[in-house]
Amino acid sequence: MTIVIVLLVTFLALAIIAYGSSNIHSGMFLEAKCKNDSEEIMLTFDDGPDPVNTPKLLDVLDKYGVKATFFMIGEKVDKYPEVVKEVHRRGHRIAGHTYYHNPWHNFLIHRKYMDELKKAHESFAKLGIEITDFRPPLGITTPTVASACTRMHYTVWGWSVRSFDTMNKPRKAVLARIVKRLHPRGVILLHDRMDGVAELTEGVILAIREKGLKV
Repeated sequence: MTIVIVLLVTFLALAIIAYGSSNIHSGMFLEAKCKNDSEEIMLTFDDGPDPVNTPKLLDVLDKYGVKATFFMIGEKVDKYPEVVKEVHRRGHRIAGHTYYHNPWHNFLIHRKYMDELKKAHESFAKLGIEITDFRPPLGITTPTVASACTRMHYTVWGWSVRSFDTMNKPRKAVLARIVKRLHPRGVILLHDRMDGVAELTEGVILAIREKGLKV
């Protein structure tokens, strides 16, 4: 009986840790910002820059006078520096999203994870961009991520509206999901590596304004 109890307690503890690490809203390992500082809804884009989709997206954002936050992968920053510069030139916030975007790296030992964050940080620095904001891949947090972000003095961001735009669902279905969850101070998670992100974002902006909200 004692062994059974120990196994059940162990299983429960592991389940709680798994939930805490995979749910950035839990605050188990670090406090992530999941709401905007103002009443405006915040558009955020992960996994860029993309040489095709990001420029199209920038044109849509310019069309409606909207500023967004781009959580960029260091490896892509090195590959597409001109796209990064254009995002910066147009006045959008640029933030970190690790160098390789491998979620399993969130479980690396502290030194190796720090090396990856520093490598990504240097990719931005070479372009004259200082980043202070960060989002871990898939929102997975661990003690290693928490410690490294503290040492890098990063503000860690989550989200309050997850679009699931990477699931290859019809754009209308993705848009409907987002619209249903809109709220003041919301933080919407999108991905500028996805085809059709510009058109999807235009739909989101129009829906936000139709509801009398600000973006």
